[in-house]
Amino acid sequence: MQTSTVKDCFDNFDCCHLQIVSLLVWALVCSTEASICPPACQCLSKNAWTCDNINSVADIWRDSGMVVEELTLNHIKDLNSTGDQSFSDHFGIFVSVRRLKIQQSAINSISASFIDSFPIVETVFLEDNQFLCSEHILSLQRWQSKIDGFNKLQCSSPDGMARTKVFKALKSIERAIKECPRPCRCVVRSMDSQFSIPNLFVNCSQSKLKVTPVSLPKSWVIELDLSHNKIEDATPLFNLPVFRNVSVLNLAHNHIHNIQVPNATGHKNHFRLLNLANNKLTQLAYSVVFDTENFSYQPLVMLRNNPWMCDCDSVKMFQSIAMKQLHIIGDFTHLACGGDFEGHLISSPAFVQRLCHVPAVAIITIRCVNILCFIFVGLTLIKTAFDLRSMYAVGIFHYFAHLLLPPRK
Repeated sequence: MQTSTVKDCFDNFDCCHLQIVSLLVWALVCSTEASICPPACQCLSKNAWTCDNINSVADIWRDSGMVVEELTLNHIKDLNSTGDQSFSDHFGIFVSVRRLKIQQSAINSISASFIDSFPIVETVFLEDNQFLCSEHILSLQRWQSKIDGFNKLQCSSPDGMARTKVFKALKSIERAIKECPRPCRCVVRSMDSQFSIPNLFVNCSQSKLKVTPVSLPKSWVIELDLSHNKIEDATPLFNLPVFRNVSVLNLAHNHIHNIQVPNATGHKNHFRLLNLANNKLTQLAYSVVFDTENFSYQPLVMLRNNPWMCDCDSVKMFQSIAMKQLHIIGDFTHLACGGDFEGHLISSPAFVQRLCHVPAVAIITIRCVNILCFIFVGLTLIKTAFDLRSMYAVGIFHYFAHLLLPPRK
């Protein structure tokens, strides 16, 4: 019977051809279903993947137009990396995902491209992750309405923001970035500040600035880094209210010649640390260190590597400051003179003695005067003693005694 069927098939070429094509299609379908699941994933069905311990989403890229509706990523190391490929080349892989779970991962950065690669996602689960709250995850705000339990998510780092709600931290970070002066970069370190410890770092270093910024983010305690620029006039930093919340001010490696702290500014500066090292300062205004009218606290001042003009008065002023307040000038032992005394340490007692010495002629004159005075006093004493002895010899003392004392009865 079977032999007859095969014989009939061979007799009918069209029937045989149809069966062969059917077998090839069946084999192709089986092979496609077997390869649809990436090696790093477990696929309970072709529409649901669970991928564990993958370096990046590049590990699950496929060029086919697969339909994945539920995707779970566990222990993923880098959400943004796509290897040598870009997100835009592979939107088709995640374009159908409606439920996305990212668990037990360190979320340090989420790019806008990653968010865009899930255009129709409806629900996002992000529990049990460690969030580094910074500007690198600001794109996460686009998913706020889709994240299940978004109010429960907390920052893990940096330390100053640990246990802060993620979206509260992101709103503050976004506000600080919007208010950040150009071309500076603002980094939020913590949500709160105690004892004037900065919680916002404004980094304007190496920005080729010739003038100080005219505005700063509000409601923060700020560490302002203006080092390695071309600033010559630092006076605005001491008389504009916008800088009153600056606790640490770094002006090192600029072109500052002089600093004047204006009187009656109407507000007090809160500098805890004032770094003026590596500038062109030749004189130090006494008000920079001891002006209690303009400073809420006594700042620690760094002054090394400036070409200080050294004379007896200025050096004695430095030493007087160091003796009265040992910790006002943090690098006092490293201060050196410029000009004719270049390289000499201001703190050196031998240099101070040399700088403030009295000329030799004056010393000889003073010594001669002292000797003459001593001789004069000695001769006067000898003359007085001789006169007294002579008066005693002639009885002058008895005469005066007779006049002064009453006669005996």
